[in-house]
Amino acid sequence: MHQLAGLDLIAEAKLFFSSPDGDPLVALEKAHVTQLTLCDMLEQIADSIPGQISRETCSKLGGDLLPLIRNIHRFEEDILYPLAIERLGSTPAIEATVTRLQYEHCEDECFAEELADALYELGTGKAPKNPEAIGYMLRGFFEALRRHIAFEHEHLLRLMRQAATDGRDDLVTG
Repeated sequence: MHQLAGLDLIAEAKLFFSSPDGDPLVALEKAHVTQLTLCDMLEQIADSIPGQISRETCSKLGGDLLPLIRNIHRFEEDILYPLAIERLGSTPAIEATVTRLQYEHCEDECFAEELADALYELGTGKAPKNPEAIGYMLRGFFEALRRHIAFEHEHLLRLMRQAATDGRDDLVTG
């Protein structure tokens, strides 16, 4: 995806997830697409350090990163996870899955806060003090986020879709 299109998608999703509506499963898919786009953009930045970095992209991502991540996490924790427990039952396996995902949210938000500062620094155009550390930080964040999305998709989303197919779920599509 082109960088400007990716930045637009991220900015739009940041607003959407501040007050999401419609089918929660469709919203989760939108969250995953947006976050994977973010990961791709962060990977491009990591690959470009210390050379050809887009200062505009870094500055914009620095401002949008934490609000995007927080808004998606609030959606998942306030809407999606309670719905999953309601639809799938409050079993030890479902509760463990939700607890794991919530724990990862805490880690991701702390990491995103530090990463936003690093992206702002890259956006200023001055040479980063330690480009290798920033590259490592970027990679650590986007790799953890990709793992989180994969787990959420393969476990929670798959089970919720299966429940809908089995007739145990009456989600209203919107």
